[in-house]
Amino acid sequence: MLELQPYLVNGARQAGELVDALGVSRVTLMNAYRREVRQLLRLGRARSTHYAARRIVTGLSTDEFPAFRVDDIGQIAPAGTFITLAGNESVWLPDESIIDGLPAEMHDILPGGFLGRSYTQRHADLGLPDDVANWSDHHVLSALSRRGEDLPGNLIIGHESFDRFQNLQHSTRTIADFPALSMASLAGEHAGSSAGGEQPKFTALVDNQHCLVKFATDQTDNARRWQDLLTLEHIALETLRDSGIPAAESVLLDTRGLRCLIINRFDRIGINGRRAVMSLAAASGHAGIPWADVAKELERDDLLGGSDYHRITLLDAFGALIANTDRHLYNVLLYPAESGYTLAPAFDQLPMAYAPPASGNLRNSAIGTPRPTINTLAAWDDARVLANEFWQRAEEQRLSDAMQGIVAEHVAR
Repeated sequence: MLELQPYLVNGARQAGELVDALGVSRVTLMNAYRREVRQLLRLGRARSTHYAARRIVTGLSTDEFPAFRVDDIGQIAPAGTFITLAGNESVWLPDESIIDGLPAEMHDILPGGFLGRSYTQRHADLGLPDDVANWSDHHVLSALSRRGEDLPGNLIIGHESFDRFQNLQHSTRTIADFPALSMASLAGEHAGSSAGGEQPKFTALVDNQHCLVKFATDQTDNARRWQDLLTLEHIALETLRDSGIPAAESVLLDTRGLRCLIINRFDRIGINGRRAVMSLAAASGHAGIPWADVAKELERDDLLGGSDYHRITLLDAFGALIANTDRHLYNVLLYPAESGYTLAPAFDQLPMAYAPPASGNLRNSAIGTPRPTINTLAAWDDARVLANEFWQRAEEQRLSDAMQGIVAEHVAR
């Protein structure tokens, strides 16, 4: 009696391919599927029909995870079913497209960076490695399906995370709470929605607005340099907004030895509402490629409109001209649209060339003048105007002596 499962251990196969390989009729193939229907999936129709074997990822108790989306008023609704398959594949029903590994969005909303390490400490029972880069599919699905009620974006995966979302409470915070929240964050105790990036930070609901709060003390030269960079990030976002370019709203304040940059989150709407976001990395499948080059590819494939493409090239050029050397693809976010993507507000624009290195030896002179690339050339002159405005505004800020000297060098150019 024919068994299909052994022929599907390396991944899904087309019905016609199986018929030819096994020398059987389509009726025999269908009868074999019906006998093993609990272990298999039949996807697609007619000549595009595929058969796949279900697979329970090591360490988990199921191969099937209900998916949900939270809308802009906080209502949660079904968004299909996610199923893991043999051959390190997966499928999201009712969309029957077979995916190699896990969907890009699932990797995109993982807790990462500074708050990611806090996440693994808070949920030690999941046995997650500290570094997300070392997570297997098992770790990803454990995090999403068991403790995924308050991750970036609006996706909820699995029964346990659904139940936790239903009981989720948001505590309102004030500026007076920031020193205690910063200490808890440094100790790995902060409970909040995880976000990427290595700069110390915590999340908070302030005045009915979900915020990301980056902070730095004034206790060492390195800490004061981070204070400078928080100030400059605020100025960069302000410069963009004042020029009519959508950028995250931010507020800069000092409180009890802390400098805090409060940034409004754009994946949260009001207290309970959410919005889906996807990084340029996840949308393109690329890594380590300039923003403008990836945006050009998305525009060519009709996944990104011309105005959004030009805005990304302008932001890429602006970043280069303000010494932002950390322009990786996770620092541009997109809103998934009916067909392709639209660009979310700019964020994380700051002169990272002057961030304290691991060696602790601070850079106290300006880096070399950047040059345009093929895909930033058209936006370069406009970006230069914005960058000049940024450096002139920076010259008026309260910065350390070393950073004031760096700013003066840029202004002189």
